[in-house]
Amino acid sequence: MKYNLFPRLDFFAYLKRIHVSYHPGRPKTEVARRLIMRMTSEGTKKKFPQLQATWELLGYDAPSTVQVEFVNGREKRFLIEHYSRYEMQNIVDEWQYGAHMEHMRENNLEKAEDDAD
Repeated sequence: MKYNLFPRLDFFAYLKRIHVSYHPGRPKTEVARRLIMRMTSEGTKKKFPQLQATWELLGYDAPSTVQVEFVNGREKRFLIEHYSRYEMQNIVDEWQYGAHMEHMRENNLEKAEDDAD
């Protein structure tokens, strides 16, 4: 029997909404294309039904962007074509860690009795 003690957390679990836009003729849009394919896949839709995932192909020459809204209401928007896949994963890991720590603080089962009021 094999146990998975530290399962990989998917950053989509911490998002309420994600929007990706890119121009297919520009270089360095591989990260945007892969993100669109992943967020629109059937597996992702089944696993995260609350996620509102949208994307658009730009008809003009503009940089690729991602706009996300976390479940706590915070929003972030940034250009993604300047990042490699590895750098993008590091950015997402930081967001994921911050959102997870905030969730753990809000839903801590071991709260002190004076905090439970």
